[in-house]
Amino acid sequence: MKRLHFILLVALILIQAGCATFDKKDDTASRSGIPGETVASLIGKLETVNQTLVTCKGIGRMNFVRSGRGQHLRIAWVSRVPEKLRVAILGPDGRPLLTVSADGTWLYALDHTTGEFHKSAPDGHRLQTVLGLPLDVRSLALILAGRIPEFDYDRTEASAGRTADETAVVLKKWWNRVGKVYVGKTRPAILRPTILRIESYRQTGEVRYIADIMEIQIVKGYVVPRILTINPDAATRFTLDIDRYWVNEPVSPEMFVLQPPE
Repeated sequence: MKRLHFILLVALILIQAGCATFDKKDDTASRSGIPGETVASLIGKLETVNQTLVTCKGIGRMNFVRSGRGQHLRIAWVSRVPEKLRVAILGPDGRPLLTVSADGTWLYALDHTTGEFHKSAPDGHRLQTVLGLPLDVRSLALILAGRIPEFDYDRTEASAGRTADETAVVLKKWWNRVGKVYVGKTRPAILRPTILRIESYRQTGEVRYIADIMEIQIVKGYVVPRILTINPDAATRFTLDIDRYWVNEPVSPEMFVLQPPE
């Protein structure tokens, strides 16, 4: 019994030491790499970017490459950010080949070529199954709206960007890195940071996906993607080249509910 008490005491000391180290490594008060900006103020601005963008929709071209083989199709989407999203993959004639939709409660998938219909709970793996993307609905809707996904983190650290023109914020949960956001290091970023890349990590430390905003556009004052790529791994790449983008247009809730074909 005394040995057990001793082990518990040692464990408690180690936990307390770890917590002390954790507090010291919190980098929120340090400089972010942007003049006049701390990590805390930068992440605060990142989390409020485009908060008043309630709905968005767009149409463009999709290029999906896996193991060297690619598909080039048209794509259209509409979203009520962040819980509702509808995506349609279109054929050359403009007719839908596949529609995937989430209404906040259910995830629907309808293959228009076969009539096959699925309805399930929108857990984080379903978009991998129906669209080949390792994202949950909320993350994809937020990225399309020019925002960062909802990472579960409790620490932030400043990090160098890939070039001298950008900086990065690392998001951590305990000692694990859960995300990394790259931001343009330009003077307008002091007022409104420009998101350039989002990296998401699994608990094992492996990359879940990398989303690169290759080109941005400004629609009614909102900075949103114009060209977006999402890479789950080295062999897979999803590229969205947006032709038209609308913000805060009226969207009916019924638009996100799919019914099985009759």
